Amino acid sequence: MASRPATLLLALLVFPRAASARDLKAFFQERCAVCHGADGSGRGQGGAPLGGRNLAEARWLVKQADDELAAAILRGRGAMPGFRRQLSEAEARRMVADVIRPLSVKKRP
Repeated sequence: MASRPATLLLALLVFPRAASARDLKAFFQERCAVCHGADGSGRGQGGAPLGGRNLAEARWLVKQADDELAAAILRGRGAMPGFRRQLSEAEARRMVADVIRPLSVKKRP
């Protein structure tokens, strides 16, 4: 049976990103909201001049495959930089599922 310190070390090695708290909602607010807006509307500070996509537009979003959206996050698109150095492929997919997709279902005031 493994000792407590060995178990803790193994957990830290197996789940290294959990310790760095990959809070993808916070990542979106820090890196993406500048152009896409905090609500995904594309009305961020740099959104209009750079053509920030309205990620909350349900009619557009429903036509986009998760794989394509995750790939665009990682490699960039147009004026949008890629985030391959900051996010893994799994994190980009989680960003699509947990952050971007829900933007289109939030009710607007």
